Amino acid sequence: MAVRVARDGSLLVREQITFDFFGSFSGAYRDIPLRKGETVDRVHVSEDGGRYQPGGNTKLRSTDRPGTYGVETTRKRVRVVWHFQARTELRTFTVSYRFRGLVVAYDDVVDVNLKVWGDQWPVALTHLNASITLPRPAGLTPSYRVYGHPAWVHGVVERHPGVASLQAVGIPSGQFVEERVVFPRRLLSSPTGAQVRPGKGLAKVAAEERADQSAYERDRRRIDDAKRHIGRTLLFLSLIGLGPSLALVAATWFFFGRERRTPYDREYEQAPPTETEPALVPPLLRQEETPGSLEFTATLFDLIRRGRYTSKPVTTERKVWGGLRHEHVADLELTFGDRSQKLATFEEPVCGVFDGILAEGPERLSHMRERIEADRTGNGERFRHFKERVETAIRRRRWYAGRGSFVLAAGVAAFGVAALILFWVAIAGWRSAAPRWDDVVFVGLGGCMVANAAVLVAAATRVRLWRRRSRKGQEEAERWNAFRRYLTDFPRLQEAPPATIELWERYLVYGIAFGIAERVLQAAHLQMPQELHDQSTIFWISPHGDLGSGATSLAIGDLSAGFGSALTPPSSGSGGGFSGGGGGGGGGGGGGAW
Repeated sequence: MAVRVARDGSLLVREQITFDFFGSFSGAYRDIPLRKGETVDRVHVSEDGGRYQPGGNTKLRSTDRPGTYGVETTRKRVRVVWHFQARTELRTFTVSYRFRGLVVAYDDVVDVNLKVWGDQWPVALTHLNASITLPRPAGLTPSYRVYGHPAWVHGVVERHPGVASLQAVGIPSGQFVEERVVFPRRLLSSPTGAQVRPGKGLAKVAAEERADQSAYERDRRRIDDAKRHIGRTLLFLSLIGLGPSLALVAATWFFFGRERRTPYDREYEQAPPTETEPALVPPLLRQEETPGSLEFTATLFDLIRRGRYTSKPVTTERKVWGGLRHEHVADLELTFGDRSQKLATFEEPVCGVFDGILAEGPERLSHMRERIEADRTGNGERFRHFKERVETAIRRRRWYAGRGSFVLAAGVAAFGVAALILFWVAIAGWRSAAPRWDDVVFVGLGGCMVANAAVLVAAATRVRLWRRRSRKGQEEAERWNAFRRYLTDFPRLQEAPPATIELWERYLVYGIAFGIAERVLQAAHLQMPQELHDQSTIFWISPHGDLGSGATSLAIGDLSAGFGSALTPPSSGSGGGFSGGGGGGGGGGGGGAW
């Protein structure tokens, strides 16, 4: 680029742009940005001394007669489009124009701050030569100065009496290069092509350059210091990235997740404290809503206890020692009972499973696992319906108060918005070759905000951090906890055993739901009177087996395992150096070809 400063302060610009074409091309363009008070006119395009003719199409990627060009002017830019025919070759075009209003004339000096290479070019530039010729030769005095920007571009500037030159190499795409020349005001005959500003300009320009260079060096020192003390940097980032969110999680738990104290102080409950179904109690104690296979199995035994199904003791032959021996074990055979009973909505899928099995006739508990797994798809769907309906039943009881979730959601939103703003500010001014310290800090803080949001999202998965039981739910949960402790400790307690078969059977049903059925079976083996055992529809204990053995124990294990398998549906396949940051000069822009 060759620029000559006219005597009136306007710039006569002559750009030589060389394209290395590979393939077929028919057009190119050059965008020249305009700021307030700036104009571009007298535009010409030439090649090898031959001028192109005006009147060409100004739309990008358009076609027109080779050797023509067009100019399109808007408030913010001037676009020059020219047309040619090229195929895998080097072509050099000359674009010349007059630039008015870019030069600033002060009382003492003239300031020419021009981007000789714009940041809108999508390609890198290996070598750049630029010169600004003064209106008249000037002495090499302090009032005649040359600067090159930015500091992170490899380049040099030189000052001669009549011309200031710039050379730069290895300019990446999207990187501007700026040449700034200050010379005495007396070299202009009149400032009609420049902006006139009153006051002394030399001191102002020198102060801007010093501040620009100081800011660049300060940014480098701070970034280098952060990298040298990486441990300290990571500590600060960890505190900022985790501290606020952890504090919010702790506050949320304290105000919304911590369970209330109640006046209940009993260690044991000797009987089920309420009529709550066995499918609902374990989720209440876990402070959850979703049941599992134990709750499903407990519901089945509760249906047997209530007479929806009937059972009778039988014996089943079982292979042991790898099939070398056979033994007879106690078993229970199920058949339909009173099918007119009213069922809870979540009990209907359980009946759906076993009604389908018993429709073909009586079936033994020891065979239930195979029968359940034979229809894994259908039983898996019924199990899903069972869980959904239990969740609905729990919600209707209003056992939980989850207002803390709104606090976490607001925190995630706040941290997310803060991260977006910080990243947007940093990216908008990001310099990849030489990042500003402020932009680096904004990126770091944005990452910390993302980390805080992630902590809150993770905390949201831990329900007990933000949800607690309602007062009614907490009182019921404490009573059921006392009953569970009683069942767990029951085999070793020196207390009178239950006197009714109904209570024994309810013990077993809830023991299944709590996952401690073996403890109840041990107690029954030791303490259950024979006459009560003979009356039971769900207890069937071999008198010669170990504690907890027998058909009931076998059925519980098989059914729980069978439904664990049923949960999984069948699978299928699928003159000095450059200084400062610059960026204040006019012109620049970019261009390209097609």
